[in-house]
Amino acid sequence: MKKESLVAEVMNYVVSGYVYFVALTLVLYMVSSLVAGVLALVTGIFDISSSAKVILSAPERSVLELGLLHTIAFTIVLVKAYKILVSYAETRHINIKFLVEIAIIAPTIEIIFNSRNYTLEVNALFATFAFANLVAYLFFHKTFKVINADYCKDNTSKD
Repeated sequence: MKKESLVAEVMNYVVSGYVYFVALTLVLYMVSSLVAGVLALVTGIFDISSSAKVILSAPERSVLELGLLHTIAFTIVLVKAYKILVSYAETRHINIKFLVEIAIIAPTIEIIFNSRNYTLEVNALFATFAFANLVAYLFFHKTFKVINADYCKDNTSKD
C-alpha cells in the first residue's frame, strides 16, 4: 500500500471536513424545510376555517397536502444526497449507482409534486432526464450491481 505524503493527507482531511460541513448544512436544510412544510400546512388549515367540515372540503386543503407531500418526497431526495456526501467524505469515492438513482428520483418527484411551478419545457427536460437515467439503470442493472458489490467490498476491506 502506497503511503500518501503529509500534504496529500492534510488536503484529504480538509476535503473530507468540507464535505462533512456540506452534509451538516444539508441536514439543517432538510430539518428546516420539513418543519416549514408542516408549519405551512398547520397554519394553512387554520387560515381556511375553524370548522372541520370546511377544512375537509376546502380546495386549499389539497394544495397544502400536495405541498407537504412534496416536502416529504424532497426530503427523501436530500437524505439520498446526504448519504452520497457522507460516503464520499469517508471513502473519497462515489458509488455511481447512488448517483443514477438520485438522477431518476429527483426529477420524478418534481414532476409529480411540483410541476405547476415549472414551465412545460422544464418539466419535459425533467422527464427526459429521468427517463434516460431510468433506461440506463435498467439496461446496465447487472453492471451497477457488480459496481455496487465492488464498492461495498472495497470500502469494508479498508476498515
